Amino acid sequence: MADTKDAAPPAANAEETGMLSKELIEELGGDEAELLTVRKKKVKGKPKVSAEVVAAATKLSKSKRKKLAQLEDRKRKEARRDEVLQSLESQKLPDAHLNLMYSTARLGHKETLRERLKRSINQEKAGMTLTDSARQELYPELRAPKPQVDDDDDANDDVNMESATEDDDTSTTAAVSSSKSTASDGKTKKKKKKMILTAAGVAAPSATAAAPEAAPTSTTDDIVAATPATEEMSSESAMMAKLQALRAKNEAKRKLKEQGINPVANAAAAAAAGNQGLYDKQPKYAPAAVPLPTTHEMVVGAKDVAPLALQQKVHVRRVESIQLARMQLPVCSSEQEIMEAIETHSVVILCGETGSGKTTQVPQFLYEAGYGTEGMHPGMIGVTQPRRVAAVSTAERVATELNVAFGRHGTVGYQIRYDNEHVGDKTRVKFMTDGILLKEIQTDFLLKKYSVVLLDEAHERNVNTDILIGLLSRVAPFRAQMAKEENEHYDSLTDAEKATTPLPIQPLKLVIMSATLRVEDFTENKTLFPSPPPVIKVEARQYPVTVHFNKHTEMNDYVRAAYQKVVKIHRKLPEGAILVFLTGQREILQLVRQLKRSLGSKQKAKTKKAPTNTRNRVQNEAWYIREHDDDDEQADVEEADMYGDDGENDNSDSDEVEDGFEEADETDENPFPYVHVLPLYSMLANDDQMKVFQAPPDKHRLIVVATNVAETSLTIPGVRYVVDAGRTKERVFDLKSGISQFEIQWISKASADQRAGRAGRTGPGHCYRLYSSAVFDNEFKKFSPPQILCQPIEDVVLQMKAMGIENILQFPFPTPPEELALQTAVTTLLHLGALHHKSNMITGLGKSLAGFPVAPRFAKMLLLAKQLGCLEYAIAVVSSLSGQSPFILERERKEAETHAKDDEAADDETNKTNEPAQIDDWTAEMKEAEAMQRHVQWMDDDSDVLSMLRAAGAYAYSGGSSAFCTENHLHEKIMEQMLKLRGQLTVIVNKLVGDSLGEPLTLRPNMPPPSEDEQDLLRQIIAAGFLDQVARRVPAGTITTGTKIERNCAYMSCNGTMIEPLYIHPHSHLFTPDPSRLPQYVVYNNVVRTARAYMKTVTAVEPEWLFSIASNSPLCETSEPLQAPPPKFNVAADRVECFVKPVYGAHKWELPAVLVRAATVSTVEFPAGSVKMRWFGRFLLDGIVVPSFKPYFVGKLREPSLSLIKKKFDAKIQVLVSTLERTNVASRKALVAQWKRNPQFLQAEILNWVQDNHKPELKRQWPVLVAQELGQ
Repeated sequence: MADTKDAAPPAANAEETGMLSKELIEELGGDEAELLTVRKKKVKGKPKVSAEVVAAATKLSKSKRKKLAQLEDRKRKEARRDEVLQSLESQKLPDAHLNLMYSTARLGHKETLRERLKRSINQEKAGMTLTDSARQELYPELRAPKPQVDDDDDANDDVNMESATEDDDTSTTAAVSSSKSTASDGKTKKKKKKMILTAAGVAAPSATAAAPEAAPTSTTDDIVAATPATEEMSSESAMMAKLQALRAKNEAKRKLKEQGINPVANAAAAAAAGNQGLYDKQPKYAPAAVPLPTTHEMVVGAKDVAPLALQQKVHVRRVESIQLARMQLPVCSSEQEIMEAIETHSVVILCGETGSGKTTQVPQFLYEAGYGTEGMHPGMIGVTQPRRVAAVSTAERVATELNVAFGRHGTVGYQIRYDNEHVGDKTRVKFMTDGILLKEIQTDFLLKKYSVVLLDEAHERNVNTDILIGLLSRVAPFRAQMAKEENEHYDSLTDAEKATTPLPIQPLKLVIMSATLRVEDFTENKTLFPSPPPVIKVEARQYPVTVHFNKHTEMNDYVRAAYQKVVKIHRKLPEGAILVFLTGQREILQLVRQLKRSLGSKQKAKTKKAPTNTRNRVQNEAWYIREHDDDDEQADVEEADMYGDDGENDNSDSDEVEDGFEEADETDENPFPYVHVLPLYSMLANDDQMKVFQAPPDKHRLIVVATNVAETSLTIPGVRYVVDAGRTKERVFDLKSGISQFEIQWISKASADQRAGRAGRTGPGHCYRLYSSAVFDNEFKKFSPPQILCQPIEDVVLQMKAMGIENILQFPFPTPPEELALQTAVTTLLHLGALHHKSNMITGLGKSLAGFPVAPRFAKMLLLAKQLGCLEYAIAVVSSLSGQSPFILERERKEAETHAKDDEAADDETNKTNEPAQIDDWTAEMKEAEAMQRHVQWMDDDSDVLSMLRAAGAYAYSGGSSAFCTENHLHEKIMEQMLKLRGQLTVIVNKLVGDSLGEPLTLRPNMPPPSEDEQDLLRQIIAAGFLDQVARRVPAGTITTGTKIERNCAYMSCNGTMIEPLYIHPHSHLFTPDPSRLPQYVVYNNVVRTARAYMKTVTAVEPEWLFSIASNSPLCETSEPLQAPPPKFNVAADRVECFVKPVYGAHKWELPAVLVRAATVSTVEFPAGSVKMRWFGRFLLDGIVVPSFKPYFVGKLREPSLSLIKKKFDAKIQVLVSTLERTNVASRKALVAQWKRNPQFLQAEILNWVQDNHKPELKRQWPVLVAQELGQ
């Protein structure tokens, strides 16, 4: 023991002083000595590495460091993203709790019964106490029937449905106890399965169930313990019980009726006999028998009832698929409301968002209701559209849905400006542009051919629609009053008189359809509608559309931004067509070409990286493209710095798109790897426009790049994504100067909403706006201004004057035009001779001009051509001037060829062209001017109009072939429109002036080119139509600043309001940088402003022509009669003529002296009539007027005849001149007419001038001389 005690302390000390701890020894295994004495393996020495090698190995390049930093940054972001997702997942509420919450999307919506029951079940499962109302809905009370004496008693059957409980408090208390009720759910369900249904009602599951049910209860526990299964019956079981009871009751009644027993009387007798003591004190109820009319009685009674508005009068057999599709349109659910409003009101305003179906369905409603059908509502259904594309496509769609014939011999047709071949006698529904209806109302103010007129797209507020609304606001009530009076008169006639009397006129219904809620201009305008018409609002079939604004507003290069956004949508987002809104044709074709190259149908969109040079070239071309879009002219738009970046280096949408290009997800399997890109703009051929309505090829996503033509007029199917540049290109007129320019402007907020709505037609969509919300809020107007405030209105004023509307300012415009625009229009019509100078009343010429379906200028040209015998050429000239230039510029041709190559091989890298990064505007225009020399075969050195005339004649001679246009660099669609208008004008001219032509005109394909004399006549006719748009070369040295061309090639307009210098456009055939080759005087079609003000469609004129074409216009004034050369008597014209010096325009340009009738001029001393009579008297005394008197005057006068002009106060002069003025004799014809009445006329006045010694001879010979003149 001692030894052991002595050895213990050293062991403890060893443990305490050991180098390794006990825990480490146990972990490593073995004892400390073994662990410490293990020999280490000999490590071979590593080779030494120099510091230079180490530095080279550790040093990374800048790009590698950047990539490494990007990888690390990405890993950090992914880690943070995972942490956030895990945090959100950990804090996520369970589904049971989420089901108890109210969705913010349902705020303001009333919950349905199913939703309330579902919520009550979820609350009960969560252990929450239900409210009394919720429990009553979830567990409705079922009252057991009272014991009945006779189960077959019908009267007692009704009582069996009542409650058997004593009071409401007891039943309410019996349904409590959340814990006990929940615990007994299983038992309750078992009891429900044993429930017995009888014919008399619901019986208890056991015989003892009735006793506790009748006994009163005082505590909740007792009630819960004693409540039978009958009180816990669910609403479903109760309903089944009621149905079974009702079935048994009806079966019993049926059997009694078969036995000839009245069940009602039998039930009443049984009740009185069996329950007299029980119900003596209860009120009796004996239901009265309700007489039900038979079917025959109902048919007979319906004959005296007026038919409902919704009653279908014309049966339509539609295709089943079409019927199902149209039933999904929101407007179909409002058919009854719409038709009742139309039946009871003359004017109805229908407000429905685009996509509601109002354009296609309302005409069908009217057609089915009998409108357009003889005997019901005689007269066509007229539907107006602001655009030809919409009129054509809508007409075809309505014909397809109605399943009727289309065209001239069909039920549905259309008429547009260049096409009237698709309407006929059988047409019942007629679609047309608003200009067509405006022309019809001039000849038929009451529109007797129509029973109802629908003005669609009234929210666009173009000029024609505004005029039609103002006119029809008076026509509709006037026709209603006429119909009332004529129907009353017709009803008072006998049957024999009715057989010979025309049917009375029917009222005209007006339906104004608008896509926006901007109807205040109609409803609150008391001048337009004294009593506001009803407004029917139709909700659109609109799915939710998520609108995405850009952080940064791209001011210049929005085409590139649109390109990037489309590529990102295609690569990242699910299926759905993409609709892109840009401003014009050039931008559209540019974007279409770039999309085809990068995402074309022959390459995988998800793996193809957008070429860098493509993106750069889009940016470089964007500004230049906008400068020369559509009409090749566009004003420079100054950009404000406030739209730029805010200085922070944050990632905008554009930056994110570029990242999306380079880092597309390779693992995603895109079901639409290819794209089907289509352009859409107004100048596109109709067949190409219709392609957007066709389904794209398999595995192709449809991408449509369009102007605002796709904003309201057309609905492209399948669009889920809209990319909105927020711009539109509009022609802006300066009403004061008359200069127009194309400006890219911000659209309105209403237009932006219209564009966004295009993404929500077929499902939830997205709209990506390439501008910020700040720009949208601050710079976008709420609505676009009406068109009547934005363009000249001389044609509108002339049409209204022709219809007898003299006071234009009092006309009920929805929005009155500006006074300046009205004054400018009146001034133009005064210059053309359409209005009187003093009264502003329409002249006979003005009435003739209003009959032509062209502008007043062109109508005057046609009338002059008729007088000069070159009407066939003038028709071709007017058809050329009515459209755009048909010549394709060299740059346009190259773009078209490139676009065609891209269609054939979208992935061919050899098709890529290296265009310059920057293009100088003036240099480009000069190059295009040189390219125009290729049209030398059409070129006329004196007139661009005659150049177009030659091209039009050659196109007609070729038969209107497409190959001809391609070979000669001509716009096919423009040439086609020119040929159609030429044919239409030929027909109209034959109707208007055909009687005076002798032989009617025809459209001759082989019309020969005009001769030189005919060309001069055509140039004079063109000048007569544009007499207020004459320009003269500015004298050298007037302009001292600018380029050589700006100093030496400038013109000045005769219009005093246009004070800036004008230049011939480089695209004109008359353009030359050599000032010596420029004509002195020109007329122009219009002036557009880009870098400078350019005259387009120029024609050279001679100064001698200006007086003849403007002699009756305020533009031209004459001087006093010139002394040299002196006046003369024109024997052939039988009038006095004198030479004057005319001045032209606001700048008083002196024109060459012209010989005019003396009656048109005056001197300071004498009035106009006195001058003419004095000169006529002189020529009479000189023997020029009546040569037979000359021997008696020569050398025999008291003083020379010149004294008639020189002297003012002389007796014989005053006597002769006053006699001539009193009798208005200033010609030989008038003098002979006076001699017929009085042979002694002027004898005494002339004898005063003859010397006394020669008077007897003249007096003796006077009767002979007069008889000789009368004999001639």
